[in-house]
Amino acid sequence: MATPVLYVFAISHYCEKARWALDYQSINYNIQHLPPGIHGRVAKKLGAPTSSLPILQVGTQIIQGSGNIISWAEANKAAESPTLACDETSQLDLDGLHKLSGEEIGKRLDDVLGVHVRRYYYSEALVDYPQLVRPIFVRDLTPFQQGLTNISWGVIRKLMARKMDLGHSQGLESRQLLEAELDWLDQLLAGGGQYLIGRHLTRVDITAASLLAPLVLPQEHPTYAGIKWSPNVAVDCETWQNRRSLQWVKEIYRKYR
Repeated sequence: MATPVLYVFAISHYCEKARWALDYQSINYNIQHLPPGIHGRVAKKLGAPTSSLPILQVGTQIIQGSGNIISWAEANKAAESPTLACDETSQLDLDGLHKLSGEEIGKRLDDVLGVHVRRYYYSEALVDYPQLVRPIFVRDLTPFQQGLTNISWGVIRKLMARKMDLGHSQGLESRQLLEAELDWLDQLLAGGGQYLIGRHLTRVDITAASLLAPLVLPQEHPTYAGIKWSPNVAVDCETWQNRRSLQWVKEIYRKYR
């Protein structure tokens, strides 16, 4: 098998999710950091259905999306590598009655939590404090790509703001939804268990920890070193640090990343 190539944005929490799964299952791959804008051309050239990252190229096979990449990694890992499959199929929800499968938890994390972490964070950082995030966007790029990104930064910001629906009111809306999701995760972890579901690290744990990493900035994260929160996000994140869910993220990163 040809060595897989993982195409990522350094700052993306969804890209971190895919990267972590590949690392955890000891799959040898090459990483290719892309700048915003150029990533769309690369995705089109690869034949990916959309421009979103991460994308894993394995020979002529293209796997797009963090969840699909984890599924590919699980199917192609060495026999001695740890599994990320859920060994138990349910977890009590907030009402103590409805049981959630690992798949249901993962979908909510991807479709709600991850989306609103991103929208909440960027609605201040990218709109009002772009100087805080530009360094991580250009990190690990080639000198040519760094220069192109710096020159195009104003246009990139506007396009990202439109695509992700960023703004002050949108950030407040996502903050409210995010707090509800943190309440939900706090409840799932209230029993003191080490994992969200089952008795070992699963794809659900990697999903939750990766998507919450922007609120924690764990030192074990491969690309978040030196990143700073924007002022209002910093106040919120410092207030939230004692939540069970964010303490759990720190524990999972410390132990498994």
